[in-house]
Amino acid sequence: MGIFKNEEAENRDDVLNRDVESVLVSTGPTAVNHDVVKVIFVRNYVQAEAKVGWAATSDFSGIVRGLQEQAHELGGDAVLNCHFEEQFIREEDGKLLMSQVGYGTVVMTKITRF
Repeated sequence: MGIFKNEEAENRDDVLNRDVESVLVSTGPTAVNHDVVKVIFVRNYVQAEAKVGWAATSDFSGIVRGLQEQAHELGGDAVLNCHFEEQFIREEDGKLLMSQVGYGTVVMTKITRF
């Protein structure tokens, strides 16, 4: 074995000491060198009950967590250029659903050693 480690042979999670929560989710790009892994999508439906004085809230925490989980499974460090959208759908039986979707590009940061 040489003096340089084979990066592919290392466990990337051990090197970066990361877990699902450490996966960065950003609506913009990054200046760090990285490789693109894959574009991912997460969709969530929530049944909503419209009442007098009711206001919709945009809590995308479930969508963000889904993006982090998928990125982690793919070996990514971050999900960049994310977009989040929601819309309300009235079903035939009168129920109101809120559809949330999030998507972005999973990337793997290039580890630079000196």
